[in-house]
Amino acid sequence: MISIDAMMVCLDLSDLDEKLVAFSRSLCERLQVRKVYFVHNIRLYELGDDFREMIGNVDLSREVEENITDIVAEQFGNITDHEILVSEEPNTEVILADIVKRYGIRLTLLGKKMSDKSTGALGTKLLRILPCSLLVFPETASFNVRRVLVPIDFSDTSVHALRLSKELSDQLNLQLEIMHVYRLPTQFFPLISEEKAVRKAEELVTEKFADLQKRHREIAGVPYTLVRAANKSIAERIVLHLERGRHDLLVLGLKGNNPLPSLSLGSVPTELYNTDIDVPLWLVYSKEVIK
Repeated sequence: MISIDAMMVCLDLSDLDEKLVAFSRSLCERLQVRKVYFVHNIRLYELGDDFREMIGNVDLSREVEENITDIVAEQFGNITDHEILVSEEPNTEVILADIVKRYGIRLTLLGKKMSDKSTGALGTKLLRILPCSLLVFPETASFNVRRVLVPIDFSDTSVHALRLSKELSDQLNLQLEIMHVYRLPTQFFPLISEEKAVRKAEELVTEKFADLQKRHREIAGVPYTLVRAANKSIAERIVLHLERGRHDLLVLGLKGNNPLPSLSLGSVPTELYNTDIDVPLWLVYSKEVIK
């Protein structure tokens, strides 16, 4: 059974907060979550002098905390133990990373607006710096998750994401599908037959998948789809398959073998995060990677 000792929900005082808090309640109702931290950081340096003069001696942190308390009371209730943390630090990424380490956060829930409303710059930074798995919830996403898609590249990280997805699907009675996107070395065409190259590539990947099933018997019955990237990026192919299959959740494994956090996220998760998809994106680190 999937259990989460501590989950952090990042709020930004926008209209998305209510939906994000409600989604966190949905997670707590379906998974075993022991404690939730609702977090907001006030970056005072971004407030203009006119605004500072207007608020005068108002305790801004207290006002923000009371606002969040009202939202939590309405959308979350007392479904599980929770705490509200409001800080005033110049660097939001640093204070959130510190909270993750201090409270042993296993999963961080981030809201994401569409690209015409936000650059997503802070979210991208958080994906790179937070030492925990992340669940990105787009403003257009639904709470109702029935179909899960997990792309794999046969690395240890993607296999970890696959096994977690299988456990999640069994626990919540969801439909799970595995996909793999492959590329052909087009520089060798027309020296070799493209049809033959495709057939050979698919044979090799099928062998890899058969070996994976032998090593992890629990995934033996999970449907598997092989997709050629062709003239599109791997992320673009994943998005197309996500839409055609009407999936409700996308799960990706994150690599962490690079000592520089800014280089460990990977191009595919970054591209998917920056794409306007309308399903939650679960970016999974294994415990070993985080350690």
